[in-house]
Amino acid sequence: MKKVRWALMFIFVMLISACSGVQTYPNTVRAGETVNVAMGWQKQFKRSNTTVTITPSIGAPIVYLPDDPAVRAIINLYPDPVSWLIVGREIDNNEDYKSASAYATVINYNYTNGDNDWWQTTAFIDLPVTLPAGETTIRLDNVFGESISSVVEVLSSTGTADIFNVKSNGPLSIDQLTSMERSPYFEITINGPTIPYAMELEFIHLGEAHIINPRESVKSIMWKDIIMPRGEVNILKALIVPTQSQQLTNFIDFKFYIAGTAVLDQIQGAQPLQLQTAQAFDINGDPVSGVVVSLDANIN
Repeated sequence: MKKVRWALMFIFVMLISACSGVQTYPNTVRAGETVNVAMGWQKQFKRSNTTVTITPSIGAPIVYLPDDPAVRAIINLYPDPVSWLIVGREIDNNEDYKSASAYATVINYNYTNGDNDWWQTTAFIDLPVTLPAGETTIRLDNVFGESISSVVEVLSSTGTADIFNVKSNGPLSIDQLTSMERSPYFEITINGPTIPYAMELEFIHLGEAHIINPRESVKSIMWKDIIMPRGEVNILKALIVPTQSQQLTNFIDFKFYIAGTAVLDQIQGAQPLQLQTAQAFDINGDPVSGVVVSLDANIN
């Protein structure tokens, strides 16, 4: 369905204007077609924990329980890192970069609490073929008590769900579409009374670990996953330093993710990912005390 693909071009209009879940894209559809719901900056919504309630203009609500195949995917969409918005944010420029710095301030203040790791969580949902014409509400609730609601105008005719046809490959398979969803991960953050210049961390785990740095423009993470002989836990070492000469000014910019089979294996009851040591340093290499490292698991 062309409307769904065109809708992706407008996802970040909702993010820039600091709203989510007001209307679906497209905002008019036929029963049985696919819509996407822009949900804002969300961390907890997954198909496995989300219930979708579709309330038609007349008649009883229709409920999709977690993992219903009609919920095709829940994907985080990121802005172009070379966009006016992101570059203007990074260099704090309004005049030459289409008011990007001002937009960034609105987003960070209202929605991300200063976190510049931006995305738009988007759910792709097939509507029931039995929907009557009229304004229809789509509500998504997860097991954490979070809720997002959007409306769509359903037309009187009947359509078909999008097959997500792509050039050369044909329709996307279920695995191809859902492979763009987030895999299980740990979010690693630090806090304390004084922002350090650098951090050195060591974790133990089974399986293979993979580190993701969402703020490569301001910090570098040099890391190595040391695979030990069978029967021993593996060691993940990471060194975090700023990419520029001055130290970071916000604790949230130290955030990074750990994913890989080290996390997948933990779901099966294997050795959990654990922090072994954490050292913080100032710009002169002297220790910084009081820094706390937190591991937030998102594996369910």
